[in-house]
Amino acid sequence: MLLSHLNALRLGFSTKAAKDIQSMGISKYISNQLDKSVTLDMPSFIAEGPKSLSEFQTIRQNAKNSNGVNANQANKDINKMGMAWKAYIIQRCNESEFPLLEKINLFFQNHFVVTLKSVKVPFWIFKYYETINKFALGNYKTLLREIIYSNAMIKYLDNQQNKKEKINENLARELLELFTLGEGNYSEDDIKNTALSLAGLTFGEEKGKYRLVLMDNSTKTVFGKSGNYKIDDVIDIIFEQSNTAYFITEKLLKWFFYDNPSKALIVKYGDYLKLNNFELKPFFKYLFTEECQNPHGGNQIKNPLTYILQIHHDLGLKPNYSFLSIVLKNQAMDIYDQQNVKGWTGGRGWLSSQIYADRNQFIDFVIDGNLKFQKVLNKRLEKIDAGEILFQPRIKLENMSNAKAILDEFCEKMIFETNEELISALNQLLKYDFDPRAENAQKSLLSVYQYLAKTPEFQII
Repeated sequence: MLLSHLNALRLGFSTKAAKDIQSMGISKYISNQLDKSVTLDMPSFIAEGPKSLSEFQTIRQNAKNSNGVNANQANKDINKMGMAWKAYIIQRCNESEFPLLEKINLFFQNHFVVTLKSVKVPFWIFKYYETINKFALGNYKTLLREIIYSNAMIKYLDNQQNKKEKINENLARELLELFTLGEGNYSEDDIKNTALSLAGLTFGEEKGKYRLVLMDNSTKTVFGKSGNYKIDDVIDIIFEQSNTAYFITEKLLKWFFYDNPSKALIVKYGDYLKLNNFELKPFFKYLFTEECQNPHGGNQIKNPLTYILQIHHDLGLKPNYSFLSIVLKNQAMDIYDQQNVKGWTGGRGWLSSQIYADRNQFIDFVIDGNLKFQKVLNKRLEKIDAGEILFQPRIKLENMSNAKAILDEFCEKMIFETNEELISALNQLLKYDFDPRAENAQKSLLSVYQYLAKTPEFQII
């Protein structure tokens, strides 16, 4: 695979940016992506929906108190809003001029997991996403603090139930275990005292706030330091711990480059993050510029979103984003609805036998069509007014002079390595005397793409 295509997949969700990377150079491309500030406009379906948990609950209760038709319509409207949000995120990942920013945003959503199913209020989910987008290139400590104060996180981890003399440890535990330090780098007393510092932090209008009557004003001891702490104080102490930089660095290396990053790389980049006082933009520039010099692929299994959007780009497909959200759910990457607070673990989890079979079914559906499968999908999509699915795949290559040039270009753009067995199979699919001007030329080219998309090599970056 060409390095420009490999880096486009590493830093985005398809090979769409490969030409820009090749023409600009990797350092300039990375700077261009990270030096932009992208503001968000609130989608109309969010603006028209409930803005608080009480508003959401009122809508549900009014529907229950009325006739069955209204109740069914209310449930349908809520489901449509959730599907619209998933489609909105997938569309941003596919269409943004700054795919690297969207990939960073999605990383932090999977690092600081909240889900639509648990949060309920789409406006809170939007504000949470807006928070990530605003602070993801700033200071990591600031981002963490803003996330902890978000209504979405408070609701997802039940901190509204955390009050003096009735402590709920959910948010405190995940703050230490999954957000900052990793298992084994804190004690149960650290969790208990962090939970005490969070007591009384509950929902606010724009973001969470402390309610004085619910706060715990006792002395808390966290990592050997004592005081009448609130969570801001505890976060300061967490960032003094040695593993904070290495924990987030390891997860970032896994998200962008390696399923199994070496300890040496984790230390190298973790030290750089600490040296820069947890400022994320210089850290990202250093990490991406260094690792994108590596011409060797095969270090990471593609996540389903990258797999699907790469195929859309390669074949010139017009996406139905609601349909894609269903496909992603089938492949264990349900956007903003991870199975648990640990998020998508990636690696081999992206390529179970079931997911691999589903990937193969997807590429078959795109290229060969399947009327029965399409009818089932269209019926599901009718419930959310998503429109029909229509795929018209077409291959466009730069060099169509002969079969060898065509196969070479396919391999350069699609797979990280070739072998004799693979080349032999491709030569059977596209004979040496192939005529690109023949009537069935596109069908033959699509057969080659279909074959390559099912290979183990295509599943890996």
